Order: sequence, then C-alpha cells, then structure tokens
Amino acid sequence: MIILLLWSALASVGSLIFQSPVNYVKTEVGEGITLKVPESFAPLPDNLMEQKYLSARKPIALYTNENQQVDVGVSTSNARWQANDLPMLQSFYRSNIMALYDEVAFNKEALEKVNGKDFAVFEFVSLVRPEEDALTAQRPIRKYTYIQYTIHNGKSYVFTFNCPAEQQSQWQEVAKTIMESVKISDTPPQNE
Repeated sequence: MIILLLWSALASVGSLIFQSPVNYVKTEVGEGITLKVPESFAPLPDNLMEQKYLSARKPIALYTNENQQVDVGVSTSNARWQANDLPMLQSFYRSNIMALYDEVAFNKEALEKVNGKDFAVFEFVSLVRPEEDALTAQRPIRKYTYIQYTIHNGKSYVFTFNCPAEQQSQWQEVAKTIMESVKISDTPPQNE
C-alpha cells in the first residue's frame, strides 16, 4: 500500500515536472486587442457558451481547452468609465467577486501596468456551495481565476482565465503568461 502511494505521488510530481511546454498563438480578439492563447485552445461554440456562461452580453471572445474545463475569455461593458476611475472600478469588481461566491481566497489584488495599460488584477480561488434544497446531491465547486480589468475608450474590458482549483498548479503560469500578453492599441472610439 505504501509503495502504491509513493508511486502515485511520484507520478503526479513527474507529470508536473515533465509537462510539455505550452505553445501560444497571438490572437486578435477585437479591434486593436490581442493576447496569446495556448495553441491547443479553440473558440467555444455559441451553443456551449450559452450553457456554460449565463450573461446578458455575449463575450468578445471565449477559448477553451480540449476537455472544456479551462477557459480564457474577453468581455466588455458599455458602462461609461474614465481612465482615472480604475481604483473605483477595482473596488466595484472586488465587491462583485465577493458577492458571487460563498468563499474567496485572494492570491493577488493589485493595480498593475500590462504592456503600457493600467489594469486592476485579481487572482483567487473561489468556492460555491450547492444549494441546501437541491434535489440531487452536489459537490461544492472550487475554481482558480485570474482576472484583470481595464478601461479603454470609456468602456471596461475584462480578461478572464479560470480552471478547476485542483488544476491551479498546472495552469497558473499559463494564466499569467496569457494576462501579461494582453495588448490594447490606442484606437479612437467608434461612433455607436
């Protein structure tokens, strides 16, 4: 039994150490907005997007891995913000994050520059407990999320990476690479 446990532990560590490197593809997700996405990721089809993410507004882009457990998304809001509103936007979104989940453990909360653009950055693990009156027994859902917000041309842009919390060690560096690759060119606002 002990040998089996040791073998299992070594196999897990070995898979992390000898994991193949991730290749990235620079992807334009909107006018003047690019980021690197893992080569193995594909756009999530609209029908799956609607099932997986309930939102009044469709994301600009949403990519997922082969088993659809790991997602990278970009969305926007038409709410009007000024560039100097970023600290207020950070506080607003922190409150929203806290309200969305039963538990949140922040690894990072910061205002950072990414490729010359200011972002409010959050990295956390969240927990959602099942409803007590659910008809079937369900397990709590734990997710690792790396999310960053910026203001561009009066709109807020949201860049999100998430995966099951138990896969955080496998994906955390990938999430960081993706988020550090975000570039937004200074294009004039479009007349809407």
